[in-house]
Amino acid sequence: MSEYKGILKKIVPNITDEQFKKLEKFVEIFTEKNSHINLSAIREPSLIWSKHIYDSLSSADFISKNNPKTILDMGTGGGFPTIPLAILFPEINFYPLDSVAKKLKCVDEFANELELKNVHILNGRAEALAHERKHREKYEMIVTRAFANFSPMLEMTMGFLKEKKYLLAYRGPEHNLDDDDLVLDYFGGFAEKVFHYTLPTEEKRELWYIKKVEPMMPQFPRHIGTPKKEPISGDDLS
Repeated sequence: MSEYKGILKKIVPNITDEQFKKLEKFVEIFTEKNSHINLSAIREPSLIWSKHIYDSLSSADFISKNNPKTILDMGTGGGFPTIPLAILFPEINFYPLDSVAKKLKCVDEFANELELKNVHILNGRAEALAHERKHREKYEMIVTRAFANFSPMLEMTMGFLKEKKYLLAYRGPEHNLDDDDLVLDYFGGFAEKVFHYTLPTEEKRELWYIKKVEPMMPQFPRHIGTPKKEPISGDDLS
């Protein structure tokens, strides 16, 4: 596994031996669990390293510089990026959110087996939880790899985020920038920077650093299912 450590050091130069061993163990137990419960279509350990671990840790430098106390992972699925980031940042409390209880049960088991005391699972629908006082604008950072479409992602995440804090959105390179800007502004966000990087598999990826510059309108997010079924587009706003 030394080749993976060398690859990770390009994006996390200060990774320790202990942290790398925990990542190795995570890949091992994730691969085993994924053979019984469908957590990811990616099943080969080498691709889990390249597509999941490396991608998850691409935000590590920005997180380190901003030093948030709390990070919400919107749509964590099988625990990415929460588990790799929680290994790297034991001082930060991570809140992986998902509507699928059996996936969150696996994430909780991973955290327990890896002795991660900073992972606190949240089971529920984002559209509902975002309106609860204990969650509304309470998190210092949000990370998400779960959304193909920009508009539902913003509508379902920005209500959780404190003002002047950041949403880190992992994305592929195919999207409409003009449409993105209009929707970002509507939901109170500003794309401060886009970090372009390449996975070890040669796939192009982007990490968007979105700053919340205005409070989100109180009617958002809309009812459960609506943000994805009826996404607000740039055409609706222009």
